[in-house]
Amino acid sequence: MFDTIDEYQTIFVVVSNYILLNSMIFNTAFSTYACVIADPMTSDVSQFCTITLPSYANQYLEQIIGKERVEQLSKFMDHGFQIIYLIIVLGCWSIVFNYGYPEIAKSNYVSSYHQRIGYVVFIMCMGSWHYACTTSPGRITAATIALFDHYDYDDVLYTNRQCPTIQIRKIARSKYDRSTQTHVPRFDHHCVWLNNAMGERNYRYFLLFLSIHVCMCLYGTWVVGAVMYGEVLDKDLLNAIFYNAATGEEVQADYFVVFHYLFIRHFELCCVLLLMSVMGLMLGLFLGFHLYITSVNMTTNEYFKWRSVKRWHNKERLKYETALKVGLIATTECNSELLSQQQVPEGDIGCVGATAVEPPIIADDAIFDPGECKC
Repeated sequence: MFDTIDEYQTIFVVVSNYILLNSMIFNTAFSTYACVIADPMTSDVSQFCTITLPSYANQYLEQIIGKERVEQLSKFMDHGFQIIYLIIVLGCWSIVFNYGYPEIAKSNYVSSYHQRIGYVVFIMCMGSWHYACTTSPGRITAATIALFDHYDYDDVLYTNRQCPTIQIRKIARSKYDRSTQTHVPRFDHHCVWLNNAMGERNYRYFLLFLSIHVCMCLYGTWVVGAVMYGEVLDKDLLNAIFYNAATGEEVQADYFVVFHYLFIRHFELCCVLLLMSVMGLMLGLFLGFHLYITSVNMTTNEYFKWRSVKRWHNKERLKYETALKVGLIATTECNSELLSQQQVPEGDIGCVGATAVEPPIIADDAIFDPGECKC
């Protein structure tokens, strides 16, 4: 079999694809580290990406267009990520339906029943997103507080006190979500892709949404990859001889040449394949994190708060032990009120953790024995 590839087109595609692939890998790794793995209180990079940069951007916008318009823009952006989600997902499915299904029909290595499965996966994808967007996480009011008051106070993260926003008792594991203006029972986080808070009554739909999208990306990667692999085998591309259209020079086939041949021939499908593989990996890691915290009966909100408690405890323990070595005596008694009100952050919790954190109030010169960590 003989095929020709234009020299300049080949060079352009090779370079652009190389840059695109490496950019996707770098951005995925950097975003995962800065927004998920790293602690914004100890990592300058994480703090800059999750706290400093958003704060400066908000202040800069207020100077340019005014605070009132920034608030209007913020309300519009409440649905902005939902719009982005629909553009990406519906765009990818349109490519699959228009370009992928004809290739599946011609393929000898992918059964045609995957076309019918594809419609089922699409319906499950959009259905899970709709349910996660529209199902209430639960709403704590004076009339409903008894329905959700079934957790004990731990006197570290949660103490028996009044919610300053809605002026009723703040039950354990609850939090006021400023985005939805709702006091949420067993609050987990606010998801911008769903424009909804995740709490006691809808967290299961969030996990279902994540699980279906992980399976969708992995399944789509396998099907499209099988279609591409089938073409390699049917046309024996690894043993084919390619010709440079400009010079007439023979180009011996290898994996790199075949990959770019397929990328030129099936540009749309290959782009979707790359996107699905990267997103499948990222969403899989995110789902794994949520399955882990669920298995230990913890929420995202509590995970980041406990991490703050551990960081605070280690710092105060080191300061106390250092003071003992130089003969100083503890000057402050550590108690549950000090723990719960002064060192546990009450910032907003998004998909990637704390997005705004209140700094500790404990004076740097206060020396005390922090005791055993209750983490």
